[in-house]
Amino acid sequence: MFRFHSINNVKNKFILTLTATDKKSISEKIAKTLITKKISSCVSIHSPMTSYYFWKNKIKKQKEWMISIKSKENNYKKIERLIKKLHNYELPEIISIKIDGGSKEYLRWIENESK
Repeated sequence: MFRFHSINNVKNKFILTLTATDKKSISEKIAKTLITKKISSCVSIHSPMTSYYFWKNKIKKQKEWMISIKSKENNYKKIERLIKKLHNYELPEIISIKIDGGSKEYLRWIENESK
């Protein structure tokens, strides 16, 4: 049974961090490590998508797996370090979005399931 703590101020307390990789195995390793270390309460790996971007003065097209990481804001530095350590890209996308609202029950779950 879950034991919920009160969540008075949702703003800036939780984050959604995004990254993507061209290797499914890397996305799974990042996800499993974040969950095992309780840095994140939930990591979703989205089906392959197609990304278009500029890299070294060329237009690139790449099949990638998007990784969505739900956690507390104070875990951002740990998330960033772990992604950089495990990622196969020279310059991985690492974007963090502050969660301004959501289901109170779900946000409490994030609070309880990540350090």
